[in-house]
Amino acid sequence: MRSLVKRIAFYLLWDKQGVIDRYIPYCLEKLREHVERIIVISNGPVSKDGRDQLELVADEIWERENVGFDVGGYKEALGRFGFDQLAEYDEVILLNYTFFGPVYPFAEMFDKTDKWDVDFWGITEHGEVNPHFFATGGVLARHIQSHWLAVRKSLLASPAFRQYWEKMPEITSYEQSVDRHEARFAQHFEDLGFRWDVVYPRADYPSQNPILDDVVQITADRCPIVKRRTFFHDPLYMSDHAIIGRDVIDILSRTSDYPLDLIWENVARTVEPRVAATNFSLYRIYSDALEITEEQQQRTREMRALVAIHCYYEDMIDELVDYADRLPCAQHIVVTTDTTQKRKTIEAVLTRRGVPSYEVRVTKSNAGRDVSAFLIGCADLLRSDDYDIVVKLHSKRSPQDGAVAGGWFKRHLLGNLLHSDNYAANVVNLFSENREVGMAIPPTIHIGFPTMGQSWFLNKEWAAKLCKQLGIATPLDEATPLSALGSMFIARPRALRMLLDAGLTWSDFEDQPYGDGSLAHVIERLFTYSSLGAGMPVYTVQSTELASINYPFLEYKLQSFGQALPGTAMQQQAYLDVLATPSTLALAKRVVNLKFPQLARILWPGYDATRKMYRRVKTSQGARKLRTT
Repeated sequence: MRSLVKRIAFYLLWDKQGVIDRYIPYCLEKLREHVERIIVISNGPVSKDGRDQLELVADEIWERENVGFDVGGYKEALGRFGFDQLAEYDEVILLNYTFFGPVYPFAEMFDKTDKWDVDFWGITEHGEVNPHFFATGGVLARHIQSHWLAVRKSLLASPAFRQYWEKMPEITSYEQSVDRHEARFAQHFEDLGFRWDVVYPRADYPSQNPILDDVVQITADRCPIVKRRTFFHDPLYMSDHAIIGRDVIDILSRTSDYPLDLIWENVARTVEPRVAATNFSLYRIYSDALEITEEQQQRTREMRALVAIHCYYEDMIDELVDYADRLPCAQHIVVTTDTTQKRKTIEAVLTRRGVPSYEVRVTKSNAGRDVSAFLIGCADLLRSDDYDIVVKLHSKRSPQDGAVAGGWFKRHLLGNLLHSDNYAANVVNLFSENREVGMAIPPTIHIGFPTMGQSWFLNKEWAAKLCKQLGIATPLDEATPLSALGSMFIARPRALRMLLDAGLTWSDFEDQPYGDGSLAHVIERLFTYSSLGAGMPVYTVQSTELASINYPFLEYKLQSFGQALPGTAMQQQAYLDVLATPSTLALAKRVVNLKFPQLARILWPGYDATRKMYRRVKTSQGARKLRTT
């Protein structure tokens, strides 16, 4: 039942591709139950599909130039709507796209706030920070966070409210948007005698910023929003502050009816894959004991699997089919190889083993090896609706890496995908139980190979170009991509569709030598990005046996670097950045902020001026370059 309070909402959003992910109309649809009018302000153009979605839930959609951050958007929208007309409402809500929700009904919050005798209110607040490096006067005041600010008639109709916005200076940086609006609003109007409150006060939580630092506790307290930043914030910060995002998802899974696939759709498209996978622990370690119920086992048995095996080394076909036999569900095996003689050998093995459903295909070329054989040679099967999952395997021998390292790589891949019958059932259940999951991959190999921090090697530039061609908007990981290195994985067919639709031909692979920078090596790193581009998250799976080998080496490597560096992980990273990067201005600022906040406050005006001057110089240089090309 709608409240008797007459409300209007101004919802501000920005997306560099103009995409409107489904979490936005979902939020506005639920908000509509409590407001009479919704106006969406987009800082930039919205796609046609996005506009169509918004028109179903909003009264008006205003597009504007992306200037002034959210402050500029609100200022322009309020002025355009008219302050006199605003005063006709009991409450105006200024909210934005930076959160998922309502994860719990907005009604719970409004039932509480409707009883308050205040002039304005918010959902959450940030505590005072003293000293603060860019705040005016050196102190960041306690303030309502700008993702949700509700203003009532008593303030709306006052000259002070109109003057606040009319006198708002142009905002040109994130720091200014915080200093001149977000951190100023509550204190400014409190000083004028207006009263305010928040639904989740900072005093109830141990940190100064509960919506991020205490996200597990505030979610357990049924806060109706989860900040998107929880997914994309620096994992080093999350680690230093022991913020466990997976606990948030676990709480929501148990206590909320919010469709979690709305979260993963947006995160998969907009967040560096390794960042999101780390912050939300998209990593499962399974044992060789069944970890699922009989009901779950039955659902996994009902699934249908396509097992795609590229078998260049035909003597490995028995071994690969042994692994495939561990799948708990019905399967069709398609084997690709490069000669007719190998096909005959493979067919004889499959017949001898009594494999119930199989076919062997000879590829037009071995250029591109297992990658081309999979995407081109098996394209018709991958596009079929006959299969719930696709299991990609190949006869990996890696002679170029040596017998020991190559053997370990093969064990690492196959052992983490199909370690045993029970293990495979646990992995397949991940897909059965979670409709949003697009792909499961082995962990990044780091024993025997120098992959940690640099496994793009020569492939990143070409990967970026190919992603642009394919329409994959997911940002590339900075250093080590969250990828199926070794090119073995389990996926839903839909997760592969963006690569299947690329129009690849055999000649695309034949013109290139096999190695780093080749199309095959680029695509090897982009299988996961195809899944993410479709809005489907990628999970890493690992067996307990291989985890017990991998983790000690990983921990030893980390501590061997950390023992020579000071402080927390963030401080160590800042220290290394200063040593390794020529852009010392921003990095030096980062170190000073972490270790000497009072000095940072003193130096901030000089840093800000230098940064602006640098931008002007670079802009001028860019303009001159354009005029001469």
